[in-house]
Amino acid sequence: MRIILLLATPVMVTNLLHTLIGFVDVNMISVLGAAALASLSVNRSSFWLLSSVFMGLGAGIIAYVARLTGAGEHHKARSYATVGIVTAIVLGVAIAVAGLLVGARPIQFMVTSEVGDLSASMLELTRRYAWDYMRVILYGLIGLGVQFAAVSVFNSLGRTLYPMWLLIIANVANFVGNWLLIERYQVAGCAWSTTITTVIVAGVAVYLLTRQGAIVWDRSLLERPVRRALEMLWLGFPASLQVGFRALAGLVLIKIITLLPNSVVGQSAFVVGMMAESLAFMPGFAFSVAAATLTGQNLGARKEGQARTASLYCLAFSQVIMWAMGVVFFFHPEWFIVLFIRSNAPEVVAPASDFLRILALCFPGLGLGMTMNGVLRGAGDTRAAALITMTAQWIVRIPLVALLAFENVLGTGLGLGLGLNGIWWGMTLSVYVEASLAYWRFNSGAWARIKLAQS
Repeated sequence: MRIILLLATPVMVTNLLHTLIGFVDVNMISVLGAAALASLSVNRSSFWLLSSVFMGLGAGIIAYVARLTGAGEHHKARSYATVGIVTAIVLGVAIAVAGLLVGARPIQFMVTSEVGDLSASMLELTRRYAWDYMRVILYGLIGLGVQFAAVSVFNSLGRTLYPMWLLIIANVANFVGNWLLIERYQVAGCAWSTTITTVIVAGVAVYLLTRQGAIVWDRSLLERPVRRALEMLWLGFPASLQVGFRALAGLVLIKIITLLPNSVVGQSAFVVGMMAESLAFMPGFAFSVAAATLTGQNLGARKEGQARTASLYCLAFSQVIMWAMGVVFFFHPEWFIVLFIRSNAPEVVAPASDFLRILALCFPGLGLGMTMNGVLRGAGDTRAAALITMTAQWIVRIPLVALLAFENVLGTGLGLGLGLNGIWWGMTLSVYVEASLAYWRFNSGAWARIKLAQS
């Protein structure tokens, strides 16, 4: 139990610091009004969609480096870690160029709809804010990729304190950047602050890993770089799909909101509610990382029983905290909403509070699903994890949200017409579907029999 807390506590603090970055962004952007907040809603989901490739690479890094470390093959672990950093740089350049070539149309399509009741001026302002933000974020994708890869190396080695210190640096840099840039450049200033912060943190992370010998810029450690990069990407590809399909589902939800009345307020409530709810993600994600690390290392040391026991302890810890947070969020959602936006957008408080009160009911399921997904990632069982997410998000969540939100879905006459609350209820119920599937996979024991290809 002690080692679980030693691994999970720094990750929880790291997530708190990561949430603090989002808090500062939303809080300082809120002075620009609901249009700026709405532009952040689609950009956050688009950001995770772009990041899905890096998160897949990170899953591959964790699986290989953790298992090789557990097996005592430290030279090979350093090789995979170094190749992982280089691969992140290459992917960052490729995705940034592709995004800039595609241009503004997709992001502007997702953030607004001609069907809604927006004025022409609000429509144009929201679209402009959305592309201003995304264009700048694309410039910093190299730093984002390296940051994801570096944090994965730290976590796979059990050095979860270092990502925490990196996030402290990020918070300071992001606050200063927002303070200097938002007033002059509006939403684009927030994006520039994020981009500059990401590059700084990525540089510090690579420096620390190099000093610790976790990555070494030596040709002997870069042997077979293409093959090892492909091995990690292939193993992590299902994880990329998992994150990507989750992000796409988020974008579909945002698009559904644009078809409802007063969609800018709805999107603002969505982004503010998600940022507030991210406080509850912290324990779930922290114990997910602990479960992934301990699973990989124990399987590498051929200790399947210890891997299972450690996973169940991680689950128990996460449940205690998630239940407690669910109670607080259910009875006092306004505390968190006002904390994020102060009094800048009062029309957002009521729908965002409804969002948090309904989603508070899913926190125990969220903790279960995240912890079990951590076990699957640590074992390299990424295909099962991806299939579970795709099923929950696309076969369950999206159709359920449509049925609950609208009165007449696609002319079928079906639907309850609950509006925004229908979206929130659909999200909550689908969490339990995903959690149940993830636990079923864990209970099957198939994850412990996954073999990793190595060059």
